[in-house]
Amino acid sequence: MKAHQIIPETELWSVLDSSKIQTYLDCGRKYLFEHVLGWRRAEGSDLHKEFGTAAHAAMEVLMTEGYTAAACTKAFDIFLRHYRQFFPAEADELNKPKTPENFLRALAQYCLRYAPADASLKVLHVEVAGTVPLAPDKAIYFKMDTIARGEQGFLSLEHKTSSRFSDLWEADWRQKVQTGTYNHVLYCLFPPNEVYGVIINGIFLHEPPRIKRNGEPYADAKDNEFHRIPVRMTPEQMEGWRVDVLSYMADIERDHVRLQLVDEGDPQMPAFRRNRQSCTRYGVCPYLNICSTTQNPLSVAAKPPAIFEISHWDPRNIPTVKERMTLT
Repeated sequence: MKAHQIIPETELWSVLDSSKIQTYLDCGRKYLFEHVLGWRRAEGSDLHKEFGTAAHAAMEVLMTEGYTAAACTKAFDIFLRHYRQFFPAEADELNKPKTPENFLRALAQYCLRYAPADASLKVLHVEVAGTVPLAPDKAIYFKMDTIARGEQGFLSLEHKTSSRFSDLWEADWRQKVQTGTYNHVLYCLFPPNEVYGVIINGIFLHEPPRIKRNGEPYADAKDNEFHRIPVRMTPEQMEGWRVDVLSYMADIERDHVRLQLVDEGDPQMPAFRRNRQSCTRYGVCPYLNICSTTQNPLSVAAKPPAIFEISHWDPRNIPTVKERMTLT
């Protein structure tokens, strides 16, 4: 049977956002499993996903209500309400350093650190999503944490939680499709000469630093860290980004066309090719076992293995979104 007889076509194939495009760039075969077949791991909750969702909800409170003690208390309550739906207190020891205790400490430290710098920050939008055009017949979906006006101009403050800061983590944001999309939205909303750009608002969780008996921290002691990474793009750089993203979209469309020519009995699949250097880039790829042993995924596409469920990511339907925009 051909692909169209095995894989139910969905309009989501043409709904592209930064996340889906980045997955395609990382590995076309991973894109096939995740966004064409819609296979996702079924067991358990994802710590990083749910912690990040809870942290974003907490940061929304600070962005809209200020860096006060009352706002911190409310933010933590909202964080905990979401987090505890997935992870009981008994799991905190296993989830270190991403624990409620460390995040509570981080909230207070964040407010102390950034209250003076953000005093003049005027938040215009939080948790906003929508579409922004790339060409007359092409648009990309987006979701942004914060759109604000600061002393530098209009900016996007995007919250990211992690447990390890490095030069590699910082550099990785400079060329991502995602940060280009954020900048593109700003340029579409505001006069170009008033756009500052994107700031990646990094919050890095650590266990409380070890203290000597004399009250001094050990030499290797490290408390929670905060790093803001500016990712600014000129109009010329934005045009380069736009051309690249349109090219990526065209590649995805071509792979969908090629996929329709494949039969389940074919020994190989000349569509959505594998990137063999990406299998362990962000941990072990969940599709590694089946990808490395099955040369034509159509032969197994009718029914996912037991460890997967079918769940398609839809950037048009994000529960945390507070406001939607359709930019033209």
